[in-house]
Formats: sequence, C-alpha cells, structure tokens
Amino acid sequence: MNDPPDRRDLVLDSIRIGIVEVDRSGRVAGQNAEASRLLGVSSDQTAGRSLSEILGAGHPAAALLERVSASGEEVFAHDSRMPAQLAAPARTVDLAAAPIGAVPGEEDAAGAVLTLCDRTIGRELESLVTQRTRSQIFEHLAAGLAHEVRNPLAGIRGAAELLLGKLDDPALMRLPELIRSETDRIRRLLDDLGQITRGAELSLRETNLHRILDDLLELHTGTAGATAIRVVREYDPSIPELSADPDRLTQVFLNLIRNAVQALEDKGSLTIRTRVGSEFHMASREGRPSMSLLVDIEDSGSGIDERDLPHIFTPFFTRRLGGSGLGLAIAQHWTVQHDGRIQVESEPGRGTRMRVHLPLRPWRRDSASQR
Repeated sequence: MNDPPDRRDLVLDSIRIGIVEVDRSGRVAGQNAEASRLLGVSSDQTAGRSLSEILGAGHPAAALLERVSASGEEVFAHDSRMPAQLAAPARTVDLAAAPIGAVPGEEDAAGAVLTLCDRTIGRELESLVTQRTRSQIFEHLAAGLAHEVRNPLAGIRGAAELLLGKLDDPALMRLPELIRSETDRIRRLLDDLGQITRGAELSLRETNLHRILDDLLELHTGTAGATAIRVVREYDPSIPELSADPDRLTQVFLNLIRNAVQALEDKGSLTIRTRVGSEFHMASREGRPSMSLLVDIEDSGSGIDERDLPHIFTPFFTRRLGGSGLGLAIAQHWTVQHDGRIQVESEPGRGTRMRVHLPLRPWRRDSASQR
C-alpha cells in the first residue's frame, strides 16, 4: 500500500508552478503535479531517471538542466516552446534552473531544481489582441488605399487606351500596352483589398464547416498535377452546424488551403483536421464564453523560415513569385471578425500547420441576431 502524501507533498502539488528536483547525477528525485502536467510525464515515469533520457536531450527542460549542471550557475529560458508529449499539448513555458547548495561537508552541489511557469494562455491572449488590432489597422489601410488609388488608376489606363488608338509604330505601342497591363494588375490587387472593405459585417447563417472544407479540397487538389497530393481528412463528426458567415469562412480556408497546396509543389500530404478544443475557452467581444473549435491545415512542404514567421500575416509580405502577399492577411482578418485567431507552427523542411481557433457556436434560429 502506498504511503499517504505528507504535508510538504500536498503543498508542492498545490503550487501552480512546476518544480523538478534532480540529484547531482542528473536523475529526477521528485516533481510536483504541475511539473507532471507541463512535461506530460508522471513522477513514476521520471523517478531515478534523467529528463534527457525520457524527453530527449533536445527538450528545453532537459537542456536547461544540462546547462546548470555544466556551469554550476542559475540559468533561465523565457518563452520556451515545449513540444507536445503523449499526455501534454505543446506549450509556452518560462524555465529556470539553479543548483542546490552543497550538503555540509561536501564541495559539490547536491543537485539542481528546475521550475516551469506556464505562459501558454497569456501568450494566446496576447496573440488574440495583436491579431484583432492588426485586423483593424488592415481594414482602415485597405479602405484608404483602394479609395485613393482607384480613381487615378482609371485615368492612367484611359490614357494608355488613347495612345494605343493613335500610335501606328509597333515598337511604340509596346509601351502603352505595358502601362495597361500593369494598371490591370494593380486593379486586381485593389479587388483583393476590396474583400476587406466590402461587407465588414458578418452575415451569420447555418454553416456546415466540413462541407466548406470538402468543396475547397476538391477545387484545389482535383486539378492536374495536384492529384499526386495525398489528402487526409480527420474530421470530428460531433461538430454541429455553426452560426457563422460561410462566405467569409470560405475565404479563410481558401487562402490557407491554397497556400498549403502551393507549398507542396504537387507532392506530399495535406491533412485537414477538425476537433473541439479541450482546454481553452474563447469569448466573443461581448464576453460570451464559448468552447473553441480547432481546424488544422497541415502540409508536409518545405516549411517557413523562422525569420519570416513574424511577418507572414503582414499585408503584401510574400516570398512566392507572383504572390500578392494578401492571402494570409485576408484569412486572419475574417478569422478575427469571427472572434477567432490563427496560430502557425512551421519548421523548414518539415512542413507547416495553420491552426484556426474559432468559438464553437452552434446554429440556433435566433443566431442571426447574435451580432
């Protein structure tokens, strides 16, 4: 029979900061309940073993303990990305490790203690506020730019048409033809911006999310070349009909799926996954709490350079030849209008996952009056 926990264990398990104690050889001597939650491994699994043995030497927590063991000094790692484990999702954690003072009569430290402070929800909320702010700025920018550019652009194109009607020299005609084609390209760009400025209010209707995803997959993976892409659907059948704007959600997932297909370059796999979030509750701007709906668009393509990740939702930022740099900005804008957000995880050479968080609001007959 197991001995009942003593008061010290009860106190440690009530603390909302993870604590791991290791001996001088780096083996775990004890950990509290919060550490088990954040690491995704129980105290029974870690007892008498090193974290690097269990989680891998590259795990941030294991690496920090290796550093404190080598230096004998306190070390920190802020906003460490903890990879998902079998029993724990990926998290953002502040880590600190410090040597434990030497036992009287001995020179070497008695071991080390590691603390883990979960910053995941705080970072998610900061991301949500940032995305909402960026969406509002983008909307004002798009409206002003479209208004100021469209009228002079029409004049430039009209002048090019007049020149084409008066010139007989084919060598000279090439120039107004170039002006006309470039003004048409700018006009298409303004049309993309118009997706933001037209119809800013959502038109909430009964929406079948899986039908939207299936239609877009058929559109983008049924063409010549793209048929070599392996499509995996992992749909949660329990997701009900949603109260959402199906046209705007189509724009969101159109851009995300199109980007994923382009990243695959006609080879590899595209996974679409839907599920109900089990941990994070979202709330609308009116403060109504709601479970979260998660939609993953995951490709096995070349991934995104770490330096580019902070900028991919910035309007006009693109690394793709011929791209406008508006697709992801538009996707983020309409996700935010649904009180959601987009989270991206990518590693060069190992693909990209775009995770869309949406409030799970089942359709009701009075849903049209919710906003």
